[in-house]
Amino acid sequence: MRSKSEKYLRKYLSIAPLGLALWRSVEAKHLSTVKLKRPILDIGCGWGEFAEAFGEKIDMGIDIAPKDLYVAAKGGMYKNLTLADARDLPFRENSYGSIFSISTFEHIKDTSKLLKEMYRVLMPGGILAITMETDEVDKNTFYRPFLKNIGLTSLSNWLTLAYNTKFHRHTLPSKKKWIKDIRKTGFKIVLVKDIISPTITKLYDILILTSWPAQIFRRIIGRRKVFRPKILEDFLVKIFLKYVEENEKIGTNLFIVAKKSKS
Repeated sequence: MRSKSEKYLRKYLSIAPLGLALWRSVEAKHLSTVKLKRPILDIGCGWGEFAEAFGEKIDMGIDIAPKDLYVAAKGGMYKNLTLADARDLPFRENSYGSIFSISTFEHIKDTSKLLKEMYRVLMPGGILAITMETDEVDKNTFYRPFLKNIGLTSLSNWLTLAYNTKFHRHTLPSKKKWIKDIRKTGFKIVLVKDIISPTITKLYDILILTSWPAQIFRRIIGRRKVFRPKILEDFLVKIFLKYVEENEKIGTNLFIVAKKSKS
């Protein structure tokens, strides 16, 4: 019988570039350990790629990109979708039993507003499950540290700026800062876990150059597209599954599960 890690990796290999498939499979593996209460809200749902791989229909998805929501609607993994800024959610207080957000926080300015909105719309006793990048990511990539080590610091810094601009990364605080901000909002943290090992972070960075065909499809049809025969999928699983299944002792990202007070 296939493990959850293998199930997620195979699903992602059918819809995403290899580097991203490794990264997202790890996030799915950790989210699967949390029993989410319904109704469930996905903040930063994009075109529904994570929900498709995760395999569970979500009650509500929100995103700020209308084109992504259009593609997500065609995917059928959301009962409802809403165009909205996550810092100003168009929902009543105590509307959702659970909220999850996958690698979204780093793309949003003023995450304190986002956390306050999450707290507001969660039901008392509701569950928050989130993953986020931290300031540990860039130092554990492959190309930029290598360039610094050979004296090309300016080029390394330019690549970081280009990456942040391309992928709209605005917020990369320390792990301690993320935890402090979540507690300050009023949440009770029940789990903090380092995820995305330095090995997967380096693999993602090395493999990012191979993702351009899938990104071309995104410009044409609104979502990434990959073509991998079964024999290639089996080969990639054989090589990379061990990195996805690894129980991370250290990681560049955080997985946090928190609850809203019942009172």
